[in-house]
Amino acid sequence: MRKGPHPLPMHLGMIAANMTGGDADRLLSGYSLSESDAVEMVRGIQMYQKHPFVQERLPNEIIWSYEGSMLRKPIMGAEPHHGGDDHTPLLLIPSLINKHYILDLKESKSFARWMKNKGIDVYILDWGDLQAQCGQMDMDTLIETRLCEAIMCVSKIYQRPVDLLGYCMGGLLTLGAHHFVAQYVRRMVLLASPFDFFTPHAALPRNVRLYAPFIIPEIKSKGHLPAEWMQTLFASIDPNGSAKKFMDFAKMDQSSKDVELFIAVEDWLNDGVDLPGDIAHHCIQNWFVDNMTAKGCWRIKGTNIDLGAIEAKVLIVASKKDQIVSAPCAFAVEDHLVNAKVTSINLDCGHISLIVGRRAIDDVWTPIYEWLIKK
Repeated sequence: MRKGPHPLPMHLGMIAANMTGGDADRLLSGYSLSESDAVEMVRGIQMYQKHPFVQERLPNEIIWSYEGSMLRKPIMGAEPHHGGDDHTPLLLIPSLINKHYILDLKESKSFARWMKNKGIDVYILDWGDLQAQCGQMDMDTLIETRLCEAIMCVSKIYQRPVDLLGYCMGGLLTLGAHHFVAQYVRRMVLLASPFDFFTPHAALPRNVRLYAPFIIPEIKSKGHLPAEWMQTLFASIDPNGSAKKFMDFAKMDQSSKDVELFIAVEDWLNDGVDLPGDIAHHCIQNWFVDNMTAKGCWRIKGTNIDLGAIEAKVLIVASKKDQIVSAPCAFAVEDHLVNAKVTSINLDCGHISLIVGRRAIDDVWTPIYEWLIKK
């Protein structure tokens, strides 16, 4: 039996506040649950917890590893022909706070395997459980010993520069790494990647700044940022959506493929990892609070990350409906890529729907593929 959604007391608290006459408007951002809605939400959560479906991880070959971080290559039955003449491989770089397999979730919803079927050799960087295996690692060490090494590893296999796709904060880390391994990189895709944390109406940066004075001392005390704290933060951005998705789930055909996809995604959301304290502090203070990225004073390994030095082709993909990384937050990076050849795609779906939504193949995956193989 599943214990999620995490943190469960927070999700149930939203219901309790309404049913006991509490300040539901404050908790639910103006959306008030009726008693029948609340019952349906709880029923949906219980159905999710008890559902027997378990998504098995798809097979991968481990190409490289370092202290728990791994470079994975999807294993498929038949190797497809290459779509591009130069056979440039693609390295996928996920966020740090959720595990890599959202990019390789299931056969019908695997961005990695879809790209591989199109003829692109795909690799996925699996960060691993950084806190459990590495303790007090900092951002400098993360980029140097994991990301840069993974990029160079793939490049050396093919004896050519590689293409990179960074998803969410993975895109920002990709920009930081490019400064040190530019000669190994051909093109970069920034998929729903944050950059300017002070853009108006950006709910996540606003909430992080609101909680930062309380969170940072706790991070220093614990030595890490617990995954459940981050899940609480994300749920607070759209409590309406958190309630509605389980209400909708309760009404679905429980034997359908849509239910299996819902469970696979929800299990992934609840499979977050703790962040080492130094990395968590770097992200909160340097990005969300001080906005060093957009101010042009973000430093890695004592070096200022100069995006103006990037001359590669860059594709920025963001969505106006993304409540985790707002479109203005993501597209702001273009103003700093003054010497890069930038293409932008503005979509109309949610943060996770960019990877596993119903329209992901047509609206997201296909345009990215076509851009990657374009001469």
